[in-house]
Amino acid sequence: MSNVRDVIGEIHNYGIDVKEREIYLHSVKDGGDDDPGVDYRMAINFVKNVRHLDSLNNNEIRINMQSIGGGWPAGTTIYDAISACKSYVTIVAYGQAESMSGVILQAADKRLMSPTSFFMAHFGSTDCSGDYLSSQNWAELDKANLELMLNTFAAKCCKTGKFFKERKYNISKTKSYIKRKMKDGDWYLSSGEAVYYGFADGISE
Repeated sequence: MSNVRDVIGEIHNYGIDVKEREIYLHSVKDGGDDDPGVDYRMAINFVKNVRHLDSLNNNEIRINMQSIGGGWPAGTTIYDAISACKSYVTIVAYGQAESMSGVILQAADKRLMSPTSFFMAHFGSTDCSGDYLSSQNWAELDKANLELMLNTFAAKCCKTGKFFKERKYNISKTKSYIKRKMKDGDWYLSSGEAVYYGFADGISE
């Protein structure tokens, strides 16, 4: 019984099941009612967990993700940590993979959506302050980040998306199509549609 409690403690306190090589990626609640989403706390905890599992051996790592999205720096920290893994990584998105969490999903070797989950891609929002030059520099960085996100989506969707394969789109055309859809506002897709467009590889059982 103590072993069971230890495992449950690992999962709930640290978001990791070392024996099963599973990580639970979700918001770190701060006592308020709002979901903080992808932030520095989620990123720090995740990097520690995934680096630990990857250092033990190269067996598959499964990430169970539930996230509304969030900040770009924290999100790319998680994305880069997954990309750096020597182990094969599977992400299963529960509930939703929207905004930054949709980008994180692309880092996995295998990208799965739970049957009733949804995917959402958009340009996101920015909040800059300071003098004119600082705001201008921030806007340039934001533009570069948008291009990086579009390139990430396009590379995956062009390779795996049935929609783009049927039309024989190359990466450039795929990127242009995704950008047009996102210009219309938040682009929501069911789990099946996410697979059809190539944002995910399949539906989890």
